[in-house]
Amino acid sequence: MKTVLITGASRGIGQATAKKFLDEGWEIIGTSTSGKLNLKSDHLISIKLDLASGKDIAEVAQKIAGMNKKIDVLINNAGIALDSWDEGVDLAKTRQTFEVNLFGLIDFAERLLPVIKDGGSVINMDSRYGSFSMPIDDNTSIGYRMAKAALNMYTRFLAFRLKERDITVSSVDPGWVKTDMGIASGDEHSKPDREPEEPAAEIYNLATSKVESGLFWHKGKVREW
Repeated sequence: MKTVLITGASRGIGQATAKKFLDEGWEIIGTSTSGKLNLKSDHLISIKLDLASGKDIAEVAQKIAGMNKKIDVLINNAGIALDSWDEGVDLAKTRQTFEVNLFGLIDFAERLLPVIKDGGSVINMDSRYGSFSMPIDDNTSIGYRMAKAALNMYTRFLAFRLKERDITVSSVDPGWVKTDMGIASGDEHSKPDREPEEPAAEIYNLATSKVESGLFWHKGKVREW
C-alpha cells in the first residue's frame, strides 16, 4: 500500500484530497492543528502539527521518521490567509503568513526528504496569487501573495535538488475553491466557483502521473509562473 502525507487534512482541499487518496486505496498520514481529522479509516493516521511551531515541526518529522516507512507523496497543503481584505501591508500578519505558508512548510519538507521515496512526488499547494503572470488589480492579500510567490521559487529549487532521486516537485494553483478560506476572500459580487473535490482529483492525478518536475499546474495543465 502506498502512503501519502497531507498537511492541513482536516477540512477544505486537504480533507477532499485525503478522501480521494483513501478511496483509491492509499494509506494517509494527515496533519491538522487540532490533531483531529473528519474522516474515518483503518488506513488513516492523524497527527497534530502547527507549522508556526518549530518544536511541533521537529517532533512530528521525527515521529514520522520513526514509523520506518517511506512516503510516496508529500502534499504541503496547510496554509493561512490573514490579510485577504487588508489594504497595503500589515507587517505582523505578513510575518505570520510567511512563518506558516513558507518557512514552516520548508522546515517540515526538508526534514522529511530522507523518508520520501525515490521516484516519489512533492506537491506544494500554491495559488494564482503566487503567479507573476497574474495582473495585480487590487491592494489586498499582499503578504499572502508574496509568500505564495516565494513558495513557487522553492518548488523550482527543490525540483533541481531532487532531480537525481527522480522525485517530481510541483506547485498547484487549485483555483478559487469553496473552502473557509476561499469563501472568506469573496464578496456579494464574486464567489468561489470550484468544489474541493475538483482540485483533489487533479492533485491525485498529478501525484500518480509521470510529469516534468518543477512546474506550476492548474486544472491539470501547466500554467505560467
